[in-house]
Amino acid sequence: MLTALNQQLPIPSAIHENGKEEKWPLIDNKYAFPNDYIAFITQYGSGQIADFITLFNPFSKNEYINFFQQKEWILEDFDSLINEDPDYYPFVLYPKCNGLLPIGVTDNGDTLFWVVLSENSELWTMAIIPSRGSEIEFIAENLTGFLEGVLSKRIRCQSFPEGFPLEK
Repeated sequence: MLTALNQQLPIPSAIHENGKEEKWPLIDNKYAFPNDYIAFITQYGSGQIADFITLFNPFSKNEYINFFQQKEWILEDFDSLINEDPDYYPFVLYPKCNGLLPIGVTDNGDTLFWVVLSENSELWTMAIIPSRGSEIEFIAENLTGFLEGVLSKRIRCQSFPEGFPLEK
């Protein structure tokens, strides 16, 4: 799927924080990152996708895009929403089975998640929670399949702006 994504998203000439010379950490000393995500970060590093999507990166020094820092902050924020109004916010969060694990954000404040379906991270799919709502949009794709689908307009996310992505 990364090859298909490369057709939609050119590889940058300068790659930052790609973890190429580093050992990939585990998530909570338990889960390996999905292979497609490792390949994506190795190839693209940190940066914004289509001037709209930012993926978190475990190698980033910037706390606003560091995977581990954002994971803690976002799960804490969503957990407080659930505790305040569980009927309006019916989310299941990581580390629970089928829990949502944050992986990125959009410029509109939508949050992108992995759906942790199994201990095997290769089976994780995607979900989006819009910034101004409680509806979860589930996408039966891995991360790179999701990105390729969004950029090729094969996948249309309800919370993304009309006409996104812009024509090249």
